[in-house]
Amino acid sequence: MKTPCWIAAATLLPVFIQAQTAAPEKVEGISQAAIQNAFQILRSEYIRSGELNFDELNRAALQGLLQRLDLGAGLIRKADAQRPIVATGVLAEKLTADIAFLRPQSFAEVEVGQLQTKLREFADAKVPHLILDLRSAAAPGAFEIAASMLESFVPEGEVMFKLKQVGRDDAQLFISHAAPLWKLPLLLLVDQDTNNLGETIAAVLRQRKQAVVLGSRTRGATVRYETQPLDDVWLMRYARAEMLLSDDLSLFGKGLPPDFLISLPAESKRLLFAQENRPPLLQTIFDQSRPRYNEAALVARKNPELEEYIRRSAGQPSADAQRQVHDTVLQRAVDILLTRTHFDAESLRWDSKSNEAPPTIRKATRAP
Repeated sequence: MKTPCWIAAATLLPVFIQAQTAAPEKVEGISQAAIQNAFQILRSEYIRSGELNFDELNRAALQGLLQRLDLGAGLIRKADAQRPIVATGVLAEKLTADIAFLRPQSFAEVEVGQLQTKLREFADAKVPHLILDLRSAAAPGAFEIAASMLESFVPEGEVMFKLKQVGRDDAQLFISHAAPLWKLPLLLLVDQDTNNLGETIAAVLRQRKQAVVLGSRTRGATVRYETQPLDDVWLMRYARAEMLLSDDLSLFGKGLPPDFLISLPAESKRLLFAQENRPPLLQTIFDQSRPRYNEAALVARKNPELEEYIRRSAGQPSADAQRQVHDTVLQRAVDILLTRTHFDAESLRWDSKSNEAPPTIRKATRAP
């Protein structure tokens, strides 16, 4: 006799229950007999048991399984998978004379060459500090691209990371095959939107103590995905191989915690990373002075302070809030580098006889 679909799906009931209960740890120890009994009770005693047909039970089981697997698997509509990438290219800018900024937008293969070109320009110009922004909400990419980008930072001949595929005992090694273009320390920016390649780049450089990471914890989607069609509408995307660091450390499902936890509201990031009407980068990190009632306003017969008061009294948003949307993560990164530059230029002496006496400051001797 053929086993009914809902009995086969009963083996996935803990997944469905886990999505519905506040204490999923109790589901882990449930027996198969309890699972079968739960299905029998729901099929006969539930107030809308007629709705629990075989299709509904199977859908519930699949939905629960995908929720349980989280980053490991998911359903994608074919129409969504075929949509072109909105933005590609590497955003590059000098924030100050000593701070360069780079942001890959899609982690596409074309961005590898662009990244290398900009790194050469910054290195030739002897820019001492670099901020690499890995927060773009890009789709999962191929780890070969991450390896190519990492080669710009990792010395030749060294293992950057590994890729362990299911069903195989050995792992694919990704080794740097080129001399690094950037040999100085750098700051990395990450968050929940950082894709699998950005997480890999950040994890490798931090493990090698070549970078400090700012932002929020990443998702831990450090896997290679494969996609299989399910029907004319749906695709199944699932993890087939896992990225491991050189010491076999896995980040899958755990993510990469930053060295400095700095949050950025989702609405602010949406405005800052928008493809249209995106504010200039410098405007998002440096405060703009608020208009005051001064001589220029008097000559123009305007009172910006009075206009701001009237706007707020009418319940309208502040003009200052509309004008300034700050990237707090990038701001803190710039602050850190400016502070380091200041302290590198000065040295403090704490060898005073009195503990209450202030320290003396002297210029640091720079190597030629």
